[in-house]
Amino acid sequence: MSTRCEISFRLMDVTAVDDATLSATNYKPWSDLYQIHDETQTLDPWATLEGDGIPLDGSRLLFPDDPVQEFMGVWSNTLSGSDGVFAVPPTLTITFTEPHTSVGLTLVFSESTGDWIHDMHIVWYGQSGNVIHEEDFAPVSANASYGPLVEGYYKIVITFLATNKPYHYLKLSGLRYGVLKVFGGNDLISANVIEEVDLLSDELRINMLYYQFYSPSGEFDILDPSGAYRAFQLRQDMAVTEWIDGDPMDMGTYYLQEAATDGNVTDVTCTDLLGVIDGTEYMGGLWLDGITVGDLVSDIMASAGVSDLYELDADIARITLKGYLPICTHRAALQQVAFAAGALVSCARSNMIRIFKPSTDVSDTISPDDKVVGHSLTQRELVTGVEVYVHHYSLSDESSELFVEECQVGDRLVKFSSPAAELSCTGAIIADKSVNWARLTVSEAGTVTLTGKTYEDQTSLGGSVTMPNLPANSKANVMAVEDCTLMEDAQAMAQRVYDHYQQRIVEQGDLFPGAWQPGDKVQLQQMSGNALTGMITSMDIDLTSGYISSVEVIGSA
Repeated sequence: MSTRCEISFRLMDVTAVDDATLSATNYKPWSDLYQIHDETQTLDPWATLEGDGIPLDGSRLLFPDDPVQEFMGVWSNTLSGSDGVFAVPPTLTITFTEPHTSVGLTLVFSESTGDWIHDMHIVWYGQSGNVIHEEDFAPVSANASYGPLVEGYYKIVITFLATNKPYHYLKLSGLRYGVLKVFGGNDLISANVIEEVDLLSDELRINMLYYQFYSPSGEFDILDPSGAYRAFQLRQDMAVTEWIDGDPMDMGTYYLQEAATDGNVTDVTCTDLLGVIDGTEYMGGLWLDGITVGDLVSDIMASAGVSDLYELDADIARITLKGYLPICTHRAALQQVAFAAGALVSCARSNMIRIFKPSTDVSDTISPDDKVVGHSLTQRELVTGVEVYVHHYSLSDESSELFVEECQVGDRLVKFSSPAAELSCTGAIIADKSVNWARLTVSEAGTVTLTGKTYEDQTSLGGSVTMPNLPANSKANVMAVEDCTLMEDAQAMAQRVYDHYQQRIVEQGDLFPGAWQPGDKVQLQQMSGNALTGMITSMDIDLTSGYISSVEVIGSA
């Protein structure tokens, strides 16, 4: 069996697209300039009146009557000449409100027809309009990367001088603020992914990617002022692919957390998307009448800026929860939802946060031949009962001071230590509010006093499960669930937690390559003929040394 790993990442400014304003000259009026930021679409092979625009092999599509309804990118309004040179060169200008840094640009033209610009001039400008960098660029393909590091630019002007074929239009279908870098083979010294899932969602485990690569030219030297290291940005995405006997396996998308280099060797640490949303804040809320998991997760993901990067099981989405979430990280908020709904959460082998039901069916059987010698079996402590406490929120009768402070003119965000309502304020205007916070507008410096009624949190036993007959020589060990502030059915939760802790056998060891992943229910066969049936909770996979994975499975005989 042959294996190899490939890690690709974009040395790109991940904030440039949202900050960019585009303008152009000499372009078709139906061109949508902002389509060139869309990385999901490609330009179709349209039939045109260009020099070779209508070949007789049926490879072209009839040009649309209404190009506005199609993905067209940016087309020049005029054709190039017999030598491919434009009499009036089309230009594209991108302006920004904030400074940006990237390693060059990537330009995508018409890959389906083999058309591109083979001569262009690019100028980067600073905040005051000064030229930071300018160069000519001569692409040799329809997907062209150009790689100088340019820091702190506020504007880019691209002049398209000539096409690679005579009598052709400029057809620009994509623009990326940076270049794609791929490491594999001899470049990649080592690479490991650690994938984990908590079977109760008592914690949302963050998957990690660690890799080390070699750069003989020292382009990532941290002391080189023009080096590519300076383009590393937090949340830069890294796509990981493992090739097994020539077939690709998507190992997921990870995001840069830290990079350290000595010039030739660079160590990179990345997290999955759960790690990204662990660093952003959710403002919480109170849902005494209930909210569906679908609506709550949608709100959490929108607040985290990842609305298009999650998948939610339809049955889980329909569950209604009641309760409260304080101000916390988006990861902590999602953990509370998943625990209350009995869902698993994982980013393994994906670029998405997947929220799904635990599997009840065995998806794979792992034989002794799949195991590296040296597996161990241990037993977790006995849990003899589970008690689930429910939180009840009631509004107090009396108002109290929530915030008193000398404030200067401006806006002030006040965060509450417990939920509150019926707010009133002196010395400022309440511009916006929720149960966990209030945004105040202070028009005159002075003392600001915010008052309101707080919600009192009272807990009561809502559900419990107890082992009917304790095994001989054992003691009662009752687990209490007290911190779950969202609830659907306390008794069902108690049973779910109890059933989980009755899965007491843990097998740990290394496996040869396979398609299994954390969250899968598997049967691990033993040399004795017995078998452990359980869920994979973690895998530490060596991607550069044979795809051997250290696994943990929790289950029962």
